[in-house]
Amino acid sequence: MGFSPSAARSQAVTLGPVNVAGVSVEGMLPQEARDHLKEALRPRLKQAIVLTDGVEKLTRSREALGIALDTERMVGQAKQGPPYVPLYLKADRTALADALKRIATHFEYKGRSARVIEHQGRMQIVSGEMSRKVDIEAAVKQAAEKVAEDASALTFPLKLSKTPPKVSADDLKGIDGQISQFITRFSPRKRKRTENIRLAVAAIDGTVVPPGQVFSLNDTVGERTRERGFQPAKVFKDGEIVEDLGGGVSQVTGTLFNAALMAGLPIVHYRTHQRPVDYLPIGRDATVWWGSFDMKFKNDTPAPIYVAYSAQGNRAVATLYGKKGTPKRIRLRVTSQKLGPRHITARLYRSIREEGKPVKKEFLGTSVYKWKPDKKP
Repeated sequence: MGFSPSAARSQAVTLGPVNVAGVSVEGMLPQEARDHLKEALRPRLKQAIVLTDGVEKLTRSREALGIALDTERMVGQAKQGPPYVPLYLKADRTALADALKRIATHFEYKGRSARVIEHQGRMQIVSGEMSRKVDIEAAVKQAAEKVAEDASALTFPLKLSKTPPKVSADDLKGIDGQISQFITRFSPRKRKRTENIRLAVAAIDGTVVPPGQVFSLNDTVGERTRERGFQPAKVFKDGEIVEDLGGGVSQVTGTLFNAALMAGLPIVHYRTHQRPVDYLPIGRDATVWWGSFDMKFKNDTPAPIYVAYSAQGNRAVATLYGKKGTPKRIRLRVTSQKLGPRHITARLYRSIREEGKPVKKEFLGTSVYKWKPDKKP
């Protein structure tokens, strides 16, 4: 005599009058109940979940976050015969991590270093802010545990990792005012050159030079490459005008060089161009070349020096803030000699007076301008 499926079913343990998350599974075998719950409760996975870092919010469905029905757990409890079993969910941690990675940038904040600002002649130090980004591993763990503990939760707080700002307000202690400012002008119509100026200025703006430390233009701006956005523009090389990456960075250098001169700071190293420039007097320009020569000055004051730099309109403005101390009167003097139609030497001197009395007279360097005639187009 054969064994029919209906007979096997009659002998199997079926579920009693149990309601699972609002769905009756009475009289069903466990597998039938699991299949039935997957279908009946599928709309619950469309429920919107609010992800938040406490400030920003973003909504995604449970399904989009890798959250699924935990039918094994629900049916397992139903077997014990309670009249009601709540909704249980579970998270696929890999899928949840992938989902959080896709939206993490929405919650990222790059932070901001402490900075010096000046408005209507009044200087102020503004505190920095920490950078923030989603800690994916911690957020996944927290969300997965929350899902398993409370399926009704519709808000998931995201765990963030925070990093202190590069420059804190403490790093600017001792700064009490502007110690120098220098301005040069450029043509915004020369777009590639202007972009190079803008990139270099942005790299320098906000730099802090601690007491006793040396500022390096090359170290601060970095190598001028296409990958970083630098473009070919006119430069002086071997006495000729050619195009090369980063043309215009020398104007950024010369402007800051003159701000350092007018602040009375020691000049560690500088080099002028091979031919005169139209934005600075002979003997007071400065240029750099990656891997070859640099412009450096030293902070010999008892307080940090903060470099504020901007390039707006047609003006490059380098401003140095530090400890004002005794008012100084600084005078720059250049003597030059023309040795040929395209050959000039120039000697740069600086004198510093405090309270009307001379405190320093110094020779800073000799510049040699020797260039070739421009090639005719």
